[in-house]
Amino acid sequence: MIFAEQTITILDKSNDKPLNLATVHFTSLETKKVVVNKTNKQGRVNIPFDGKIAVFIRFVGYDQIVDTIMGNKNYTYRMNPTAIMLQEVVTTGQFSPQSIQNSVFPVQIINEDRIVTQAANNLRELLMTQLNMRISQDNILGSAISINGISGNNVKIMVDGVPIIGRLQGNIDLSQINMKNIKKVEIIEGPMSTLYGTDALGGVINLITADPDQCRRLEIDGGTYYESVYMANFDLGARFNVADKHNFMLSGARNFFGGFSVVDTSRHKEWKPKIQYQADLKYGTDIGNFKLRYQTRYFNEYILNRGPRLPFYYENALDDEYRTNRLSNSVFLNGKLGTYQYLDFMADYSYYQRRKNTYYMDLTTLNRIMTTNPEDQDTNVFDNWIIRTNYSWDNPYAVLSLQVGTEINFETAKGRRIENEFQDVGDYAAYLSVNYRPFEELQVQPGVRFIYNTDYEAPIVPSVNLKYDIMNNLAFRAAYAKGFRAPSLRELYYFFVDVNHNIWGNKNLKAETSDSWNASLDYKIVFEQSLMNFTTKFFYNDISNLVDFALVNNENSLYSYINIGKNKSIGGELSSNYYSPDLSVNIGFSYIGRYNNLTESSDTPEFTYSPELQANVTYRLPFADFIQLSAYFKHTGKMPRYGIIIDDTNKESIVLYETQSYNMLDLTSTLNLFGNDLIVQFGAKNLFDIKKIEQSRNVVQGAHISGATVLPIGWGRTWFVSTKFNLNRLLGN
Repeated sequence: MIFAEQTITILDKSNDKPLNLATVHFTSLETKKVVVNKTNKQGRVNIPFDGKIAVFIRFVGYDQIVDTIMGNKNYTYRMNPTAIMLQEVVTTGQFSPQSIQNSVFPVQIINEDRIVTQAANNLRELLMTQLNMRISQDNILGSAISINGISGNNVKIMVDGVPIIGRLQGNIDLSQINMKNIKKVEIIEGPMSTLYGTDALGGVINLITADPDQCRRLEIDGGTYYESVYMANFDLGARFNVADKHNFMLSGARNFFGGFSVVDTSRHKEWKPKIQYQADLKYGTDIGNFKLRYQTRYFNEYILNRGPRLPFYYENALDDEYRTNRLSNSVFLNGKLGTYQYLDFMADYSYYQRRKNTYYMDLTTLNRIMTTNPEDQDTNVFDNWIIRTNYSWDNPYAVLSLQVGTEINFETAKGRRIENEFQDVGDYAAYLSVNYRPFEELQVQPGVRFIYNTDYEAPIVPSVNLKYDIMNNLAFRAAYAKGFRAPSLRELYYFFVDVNHNIWGNKNLKAETSDSWNASLDYKIVFEQSLMNFTTKFFYNDISNLVDFALVNNENSLYSYINIGKNKSIGGELSSNYYSPDLSVNIGFSYIGRYNNLTESSDTPEFTYSPELQANVTYRLPFADFIQLSAYFKHTGKMPRYGIIIDDTNKESIVLYETQSYNMLDLTSTLNLFGNDLIVQFGAKNLFDIKKIEQSRNVVQGAHISGATVLPIGWGRTWFVSTKFNLNRLLGN
């Protein structure tokens, strides 16, 4: 015992749990030697010196501790959490994992509690009530998102920093992104092209998956979900540990949707029946100061589009089947090279296949044969390889920190509907970012990205971000960024034709560039066990050579991708949030202006404006603290726009048209039983029974050629019940 090393133990003051990886600075007051160490999983760290020592202890989300100790004693410190939500750590766009209040970027976090209480099955459902985001729907191509008035082909969606491939009509279908194993979602509104390259002009959405935890035995968890629109989902997962070093996590999910029509009088559904399968494997181990992870994610979707009965005897029909396969294989290596030095390496291969087949159905015998028209059958394959290496030196006590990285991105496309049946494109980049802290309250972070694109001459992409702590808990952030997006292989070479679409690629497209400005002011009031913050934001985006759809031949309703010139968006937001262990309230209002590109050739306003209002409340009952009640509301305001109508004589006229406003409201009750090992939920979604909204005029805009002025939003009011369980703990094993 006399010769045993003395230790410091660091615990969370609120629950006495050990804090792993808390940073402790030891300075010998006799020799002036300095040693920096991290606590282990028991919250302990060895004291490296004898005699009198100055210690400085810090951990993200907790009050710092400064003390003087003797090297021949053991010490225990309990760190005080600054407030709920201040402990949130973000990784998207950061030099090293950073507390949300210290991030130079204004990051929004949707944490696991919100994902669970909202009973969101996929990313579309999760973001339906998110401020500054509009979700649109094509019942064949899927859902699409816009952020701050910027369309989804300029929004990069990632899982653990790996881009999701498989864009249709420029968008990733959000309903294909299952929330199983998602720990939190980090959102940065505004251009992030300097760090994440193409497709990030409008912002990034990064889904962070759960890591396989250390466990002494096999643990099995799962869940069920049923919704009254004939939706039935099931998932099952397992965690296990081998030799106390190798951690594994396996999971699978099956989602079934029976389809929906407002008036169900035929076999043809407005919302198509679909079945989705997802399988995930994640492996993790520690190698010295580094963590090695391997992850594979597989997704399969089957959509059945039953056609209407064909005249004259209505005993036949044409049915379309759409099959999607997406596979991602990723290797991650991240950790510390030395004091304040971090290395992040990621390599990924992603595969995407979409197959369409059309069958001639005999409804009397239920026999079917594949049609002979070559245009009815289609298979396209997209492959993407990406390697990203990132080095950071992030000393919080130094004036300068830096980040330098490289990214290799190579994509191929194969298929009969691809020009020459094969195309490829390479995008190779290096980027550098510096965080300059001339004094404690100010951070200035300039960055630059150098790009070589095999198809387009790419500009240098600079950015600069600023964070200034005006006073305690009052922070000002501002940013300017240049953006660049090369047209995708789909936009250049792919054509898509069915009964509702006639879209052709355009290999003469120019690359998009953008200039964006944004600013925000954030004020926090920190109480002992709660936090209130007030935020105001402003943004302005100016995109040149925007790639969009246009009608190029009215006679055969042919649409193609073209550069429409300028596109701008401008707007602001006012929001307030309150967080406590029992009550969470989020209220926000935004007003977004979208550019009218017809103003350059007509006497019409430059911008048209639309409001949005959000109100989310979660409350834990004081007399039954295992019950949480939640309400998620969003008002999506009327959106006026200018478009072109063409009369019978092919004469064009500019008209003002409006898309109808609508309200979404979900109510959920969450019961956390047996120490959260069994979670039972029930509630109602879409209480205002919104199915469709109307567009006041049919104009020449968008890729859908049906001429419909009714846009799908949802399948109306439903009720649901859900369970999540940890089987081993429930059985006491």
